[in-house]
Amino acid sequence: MKNFSIKVHAIDKISSAADENIDVQIDLLDGRKFTATLFTLRNLTYLLDKYRTTGECANGTYIWAADMIVVESLDEATIQKTIASLIETGDIEFACTELKNSDRDD
Repeated sequence: MKNFSIKVHAIDKISSAADENIDVQIDLLDGRKFTATLFTLRNLTYLLDKYRTTGECANGTYIWAADMIVVESLDEATIQKTIASLIETGDIEFACTELKNSDRDD
């Protein structure tokens, strides 16, 4: 039995599962909720290239995001497998931010 559910914000705006990033809310059965942003490697490359032209992040020298998790793809199976592993290993406590009641998207 799955011990979590995932809410993907703006899933309808994903143009490519291989080149995108999305915000997710992870709801655990024990009532805790976490947030993360999932990025693909291709999307990180795209963002660095973009920042070289816009001047952001020291002209594309680096990239960062709070709660960043890099995944192979943003397809449903990869997202489910990633979140299940984070919960199983306990890494969800470190890789994601736990939402307080006022921050939750219930």
